[in-house]
Amino acid sequence: MSPQARKLAYRIAVTLALLGAVVVGALLAVRGARTRPPARARRVVLSGVRTFASPTRDAGRAEPVATVLPPADAAAPRPPWPPPLLNPSANLRMAWDLALGRPSAHEILFTFDDGPNPGTTDRLLGMLDRAHYKAAFFVCGWRLETDEPLRTRARALLRDTFARGHMIGNHTVHHLDMANLAHERVVYEVDHNAQLIEEVIGVRPHLFRPPYGSYSEDVRDRIARRADELMLWSIDSHDWQMVGNAQAVAMNVIRLIGNMAGGTVLLHDTHPWSVSAAQMIFRWLETENRDRLAHGREPYRVVDPAEFIEGARVRIPRILADQQARREADARAARRARDQDAAAGSPGEPQSDAGPPAREPTTLGTAGMGSSAP
Repeated sequence: MSPQARKLAYRIAVTLALLGAVVVGALLAVRGARTRPPARARRVVLSGVRTFASPTRDAGRAEPVATVLPPADAAAPRPPWPPPLLNPSANLRMAWDLALGRPSAHEILFTFDDGPNPGTTDRLLGMLDRAHYKAAFFVCGWRLETDEPLRTRARALLRDTFARGHMIGNHTVHHLDMANLAHERVVYEVDHNAQLIEEVIGVRPHLFRPPYGSYSEDVRDRIARRADELMLWSIDSHDWQMVGNAQAVAMNVIRLIGNMAGGTVLLHDTHPWSVSAAQMIFRWLETENRDRLAHGREPYRVVDPAEFIEGARVRIPRILADQQARREADARAARRARDQDAAAGSPGEPQSDAGPPAREPTTLGTAGMGSSAP
């Protein structure tokens, strides 16, 4: 064999050897991929707080990406909607008490008033989705029948809010002080707004919140006749007073959540700073719950309106007992006053032993809960 032939044969042999090595390596890689499970994000559950980790095969060293409160247990039966009324007579004092929720449960319900408002409500919906929270939105009907293009955008936004699983409530058409309205206007503000909402989402709103918490016997009678649930609040953000100051709004809500161990939070999805404050509150809850679990303390739970209402139901016997105690105290005070008048020789007007009937507070101020935004 000539030197040139030997050289060519050597090159061919080396090439075939390299090709064989490549083929064998590829076959081994394919076999390993079939027998080894794919890398996936590992999930660690720590007492109800769910930690998602990034894909890695470094045993025990998952890089955390986000820690969020888990959504409600899908296996648990959900409360029906609409639930049976907590407050069929739409008593204002009872509604304030029920807004506190289940006693000592650290349960939070987020509620947002005055929307839907394109540019802020849609931003808030994304935040709620990422946090796995469901809220109640109390809608003003004028936004659903205003001039175009805002009318179409507001209606589409309301449908989107409802489709994402949030509850829609009635906040009247024009957000007026209901205590100062004639009977016919009260009926219009409540009923027409309910019709507008049902026209858009196909479902009658079950919840009603009067603007400013302002109330009258006409309003109470209308809500009771409609079999609506009067839903107020226990944690007022006062975001309408803190214009542009998201941090102050968030700190106010966080302080009240801590003081009251949960309850019904009032914010407005129409203010950009309120939406930013909501994001701050969500992040605080995430951090606070990690710390609580690490120290063996009960975490806060953000619940949807159906679950919050069912939880608040256990408060009713206590509320009724308090009402009875007040009636008895009023009766004792009336008897003492009669006895004093008799001893002084001035019997005055005869009164029954039951004393004067308890008068329901008619404005938010007399209920002692602060005031809501215009």
